[in-house]
Amino acid sequence: MDSNFKGGIRLSTISKIFGNYKNSLDYSKKRYQELYIERVSNAQAFYKDFFYKLIKQYKPIFSNSGNLYRLKREILKFFEKEQIDFVAIDGTCSKEPFKDFIIFFGGAYGAKGSISIEGEPPKVRYQKWEINKDVSMVAYIPIPFAQLSDITDTDMEETFVVSDSDRIDLSNIQTSIMQLAEIFLAYNVVTSSVLESPKLLMLDLSPSSLMASVAIEPIQVHLAGCYPYDRRTIDMADIAIAFAHPFNLKLGIPGTKKFKRYSLIISKFHSNGSKPLDVYQLAKEYGLTIEDLGFSNGKISGAIKYVIDNKIADLKGGILRPLVDVEASWEYVKSFFQNLCRKLFIEKDQSALIYDSADERGIRRRRWLSPNDIKFLISVGIRALIEECWKRKILLTGVVKDSHSRYLSRNYLGVLKYLELYPELNELQVLQLPWTDRIFLETLPLCDENLEAPWSSIEIDSAFMTLFLYQQDPSKSPIISGVKGSIVFNEKLFARSLAQFFIKRNKATPLMGHVVFLDRLLYSEWDTDKLSLKIKNDEIGELSLFYCPYNNTPNIGQDIMLYFLSTLTRNHFPEVIGYPDPLHKADWGAKSIGKKVKELIKNSEISFRANPLSKTFRIIRDSLRRI
Repeated sequence: MDSNFKGGIRLSTISKIFGNYKNSLDYSKKRYQELYIERVSNAQAFYKDFFYKLIKQYKPIFSNSGNLYRLKREILKFFEKEQIDFVAIDGTCSKEPFKDFIIFFGGAYGAKGSISIEGEPPKVRYQKWEINKDVSMVAYIPIPFAQLSDITDTDMEETFVVSDSDRIDLSNIQTSIMQLAEIFLAYNVVTSSVLESPKLLMLDLSPSSLMASVAIEPIQVHLAGCYPYDRRTIDMADIAIAFAHPFNLKLGIPGTKKFKRYSLIISKFHSNGSKPLDVYQLAKEYGLTIEDLGFSNGKISGAIKYVIDNKIADLKGGILRPLVDVEASWEYVKSFFQNLCRKLFIEKDQSALIYDSADERGIRRRRWLSPNDIKFLISVGIRALIEECWKRKILLTGVVKDSHSRYLSRNYLGVLKYLELYPELNELQVLQLPWTDRIFLETLPLCDENLEAPWSSIEIDSAFMTLFLYQQDPSKSPIISGVKGSIVFNEKLFARSLAQFFIKRNKATPLMGHVVFLDRLLYSEWDTDKLSLKIKNDEIGELSLFYCPYNNTPNIGQDIMLYFLSTLTRNHFPEVIGYPDPLHKADWGAKSIGKKVKELIKNSEISFRANPLSKTFRIIRDSLRRI
């Protein structure tokens, strides 16, 4: 009998295709479930053998009156007040293409409130912004397709991308505008005044990841010599000095690693009032050689060449003499950032994004800020924000809902196993773990019935985003490496962890909120004694990293952050169980603004439709066709 007959009915070709597709989906789903079960089993074994030492349970700590008393005493010592004002910031963005224009939109909104630690449980109160304060940072930017190269940087390098829409997607300009809005709002809030600035600032992004993503070379920024502000134009020295920040001598920032070693020279100029520097004394002060700084046999390279090429200093007889006032340059760039962002987001003046610049043929023309220009502004904003938070003792945190990263289970554990700082790992056979850190840690409540929310992993240095164990040749031993060998970002700046704020165990399978990713800015008052993980090799130079190896290692900064975030996670909204409420409220505000702006942009297309020359002959004819 023909196999295509079932019950006397011939199966159509389409039915066979659908049937085969279903079978493929079923097979893939079954295989995924098998792999998931297998890796959960591996995770359970690894957790019981070792990883439980890296999980800190906060419910017992927050339930003990003695522990709470000590914690609140530390909060009062650092913040000098019992009412902790907070601001949570989230953003939104979109792009709306018309026939001859594309309109990019980016915005941010902040939710405001306070936590009173007097008494238990702490009292949380939300506040309305004063009517004269604009906290909805919004920018909508209409770009003609004729100037598309400005916002895709295609005049700088050929990308071989064919369509305009593909180039727009690659530039991702709307996301950059949103990030700039979030950072400007955060900076605007913390610098408003000493009395009004918050003590807890929460961002719906990872500050450490954002800093890495907007890191570019000064030569990639188009603004130098083109954008006038305050009786002069921003120049290459200003841009290079800005990228060298932030500075914190107590935390040892910048460090002495190979990557961005020029920051040491700029930092020293900043702290000594831009006085000349003896290269030999500078190298001795940081435990380096003059060759490490790039001065050997009369030839220059590396850090010294960088400051000379960017017209920050010149070198004569082993003495670096500054060509600019480094501190004044940084203040100028911060003022430039504030002025441009105020025009763009508060005054809604789109001309802030346009300036005169020479094109590839040397002809000066009006052009829009490029993605790299906006990255530079974000870089300035987040560096200025970090230094302001250190100055005013504001706890800066980032909360990320979703990530596919494996910095904890792969980068961190791989490096520490290699350094034999976790000797237990050398005695264990660890099988394949779940695919990402989030999936891995979300299996832990299934492995340990005693695990209750809130709980968190230990904190690791954010440098482990770009620091890992690398083995190119199987016949040779692995090495600790950065990106392209030497690139390691942001050591001693942020600590990263994963945490879960909701578990309910009234059923066989616990009801849980997602594990979220946390960033915390490091502070000299809390974390100086933990900068104790030393790594040194020829590839990356010398690193001193934040190191808090076990769950019983005292870490007051993490304890305070988890206390605040746990207090603010009330689980009132079913769609975001286990997520801090202020960030959800900020998301509501940002999305409400985004919805209104989208309607405004959509309705604005009427002005284009009213112009017959903006339509093709076919469109006009079809719209007026007689029946």
